[in-house]
Amino acid sequence: MSELRQLTFGYLGLLALLALTVGSSLFDLGGFNVALNLAIAAAKAGLIAILFMHLTATLPRLAVAAAGLWLIILFGLTLIGR
Repeated sequence: MSELRQLTFGYLGLLALLALTVGSSLFDLGGFNVALNLAIAAAKAGLIAILFMHLTATLPRLAVAAAGLWLIILFGLTLIGR
């Protein structure tokens, strides 16, 4: 797939996720609103990471996974200390 086509699909995907974010703000879903918006934000971050950071090779994906695991550990230790 050409790079222009890939970026076009990424742009359209980000626009669709933006529409979901705006749409979710119009409905009162209680506590589910936070979970839904966090899932949408994670999808946006993943899309941007794959497209613009070129995380399709094995080594960068491993580095991102290690950084994510480290972040989870740090958040977990912070929550335990409360």
